[in-house]
Amino acid sequence: MQKTLFFSTIILIMSLGAVAQEPHQTAYETKANELLQKASEKIRSFTTLEADFSYKMENTEMDILETMEGKLFSREDKYRMLVGDNVFISDGSTVWNYIDDLYEIHVNYVDNTEGGLTPTSLLENFETEFRGKYIRQESHQGRSVDIIDLIPTSPQSFFKYRVALDANDQMIVYTIAYDRHGGTYTYTIDDLKTGHSLSDQLFVFDKADFPEDAEVIDLR
Repeated sequence: MQKTLFFSTIILIMSLGAVAQEPHQTAYETKANELLQKASEKIRSFTTLEADFSYKMENTEMDILETMEGKLFSREDKYRMLVGDNVFISDGSTVWNYIDDLYEIHVNYVDNTEGGLTPTSLLENFETEFRGKYIRQESHQGRSVDIIDLIPTSPQSFFKYRVALDANDQMIVYTIAYDRHGGTYTYTIDDLKTGHSLSDQLFVFDKADFPEDAEVIDLR
């Protein structure tokens, strides 16, 4: 479950759009919307994206701490994401998720995955799925960041996302997802490259790239 939730949040990081616009917003909601819109426009302006990120899952009550390094390649609706030994690939219509600790490859249509997990599909639905609130500006590793909380407008696996945007250019710095069992999932962008050429092969699933005994589970 947590690796599926992880995938959801990373796509959220890369795909922020305008949150719900309602007539009687507070000043904190209006400011959050303005900053998120700037972040969304910047991300959408990139023809390609390559990101190195760090992941930490923590639940102090259950004495759980898990850390991983990851990499994301994205072009239009296509992506390839590596999280530890797990691999997530989409060609824009189909998604293949290799879950290493289960030795399983899950195949599904993009539209059937939780939240419609592609950059454009999440952007299309973002206005009605979240409500944003500006929290404060603080220092993070020597730079100023604006903190925004995103609350789903309907029940989801996470009850809140906290997003940090660089105060100077509104680029994503980190996000924290909160589940309903006391777990937090922190994703920090360590390095970001944009606008460079990415091989078509990155977005093609090839069974030969994975363990021969991995079970393919077709959920289409």
